[in-house]
Amino acid sequence: MLPTRHLGKPAPETWFGIVDGIYAIVLTIVVLSYPQLILDAIDKARIHEISYDMLGRLLLSHTMSFFGVFFTGFEIWSIHRALLSLTIPARRKTVFSAIVLSIVAFAPVWIDVNNHLRQEYLITHAQVLETDVSIFRLVFFVLLLFVFAVLAWLSWLEMGQYPDQRKDLSQVLAVCLHRCWLLVAVYVFSLLVPHRGALYIFMFAMLSYFGRDLWLFFRARLVR
Repeated sequence: MLPTRHLGKPAPETWFGIVDGIYAIVLTIVVLSYPQLILDAIDKARIHEISYDMLGRLLLSHTMSFFGVFFTGFEIWSIHRALLSLTIPARRKTVFSAIVLSIVAFAPVWIDVNNHLRQEYLITHAQVLETDVSIFRLVFFVLLLFVFAVLAWLSWLEMGQYPDQRKDLSQVLAVCLHRCWLLVAVYVFSLLVPHRGALYIFMFAMLSYFGRDLWLFFRARLVR
């Protein structure tokens, strides 16, 4: 199988090695970056003589960032793998998958820079850093939106080509579209309710996983 031409009859399993490998490496790098980030936060707390309350807020921000990033990365892998397993390899799928994987592969660098930048801002409260944090947040949400939009579009294209898998592909499409709207909603919320920590990526991840459960819970309590 070549990027621009598929030779023979490649099976869906042809993808799984490279796809699983890239996501596994990315999530591993992200996980390994947080211990050093926490140690840096403790060192900076000593240097700047910040209060234990501020140090606790820093550690809480890093904890929310970790779970938000990990849960989101895991979900993107799950959607991507499900989409590839439902259909056979094709040229356009190769191209779109390469785009998604290239963004995912760059994620550890972007996340690490963003975490350190947010940490400096929480400590120093510099106005310049506030602007940088806002720009990084915007780009981060745009990249996530682009990834989910590409997966949604690919799902929609495959539905016409594989009618026997239409039901499963429609579920993948629905999830991707829901995540796109959720990203927009959370980003708008970030503009209306400013927060210096990693609340927004954590909020997106938790609503992605448990939003339906929360909705059913509150509806059951309020609608009787």
